Amino acid sequence: MVMGPTGSGKTSFINHASGSQLRTNSGLMSCTDQIQIAGPFTLDEYSITLVDTPGFNDTVRSDAQILGLISDFVVAEYERGYRFTGILYFHRISDNRIGGAALRNFRFFRALCGNHALKSSAIVTNMWGEVSKEVGREREEELMRKDILFKPALDAGARLYRHEFNPESAHEILRRVIKNRPCTLLLQQEIVEQGKHISATAAGVAFLGELALVQQKYQDQLRELLKEIDEAIANHDEDDRVELEDGLQRLEAQEERRKAEERLIRDAPRYHTLEAGSWGPSLIFSVFAVSADFVWSAVSAFFRAAWLTLRGFCQDVGKRLTGA
Repeated sequence: MVMGPTGSGKTSFINHASGSQLRTNSGLMSCTDQIQIAGPFTLDEYSITLVDTPGFNDTVRSDAQILGLISDFVVAEYERGYRFTGILYFHRISDNRIGGAALRNFRFFRALCGNHALKSSAIVTNMWGEVSKEVGREREEELMRKDILFKPALDAGARLYRHEFNPESAHEILRRVIKNRPCTLLLQQEIVEQGKHISATAAGVAFLGELALVQQKYQDQLRELLKEIDEAIANHDEDDRVELEDGLQRLEAQEERRKAEERLIRDAPRYHTLEAGSWGPSLIFSVFAVSADFVWSAVSAFFRAAWLTLRGFCQDVGKRLTGA
């Protein structure tokens, strides 16, 4: 499975390795907003299937939707008996700084894998042709050295490789990964084996923690903006007031999107294995059983009411005939 921020070269790597022609990003909009599967193809007698995932900074889907999409996929694969031999995380060495989106993607990657699966993962740096060797090497060393970056994953057993943006380089990386023992992701263990709701998984907790930070920032900005609006009103500065109120509307719209993201995670349906009796046929049966009980109760109530009405009518008619 291939992960990483939007535009980090995931799909290009897959196309190089497999000879596929998955859509790649050539503009500002991301192309991978769904799970894409390439292959299978053969490399050194190994049959390989590569899975392309959208980044958490996707321009089409929200981060909550991406988390749900990846979660649904890896859980479904686990239930079908498939395991991942390796997880590749992509990073652009051409980035002169690590922004919030890249850090967020890497945190979710670590939370999804867990320390055990990190031993079967690899961090792949690419776009080396866009920087000098010296600059690239310095950035690589910084990525390896800092705790906020790749050092914790490397300490847990992840490996670091360079992709030279050609099929030979892609195949060489895969040769080092395909001999891994198939692994179970922490997210798969938490949802399937431990029965956790996605909001209680390591990835879900990390995501909700990010949203909590966004909410705190919103509250700070809101207080400051309301103060500035009051000052503009007191100074009879109509232009400033209008501009600040436009900013307030934009800020409130951002907060509504944050709330929607949080609801998507907190209100997501709980996944249970078929043995636990909730998803698949057991879920359908449960819904059908509830619906059938409801319908039967309604039908029974209808006939009961009809019988009482009919009985009352017959009694009334009987009294009238007897009186007659």
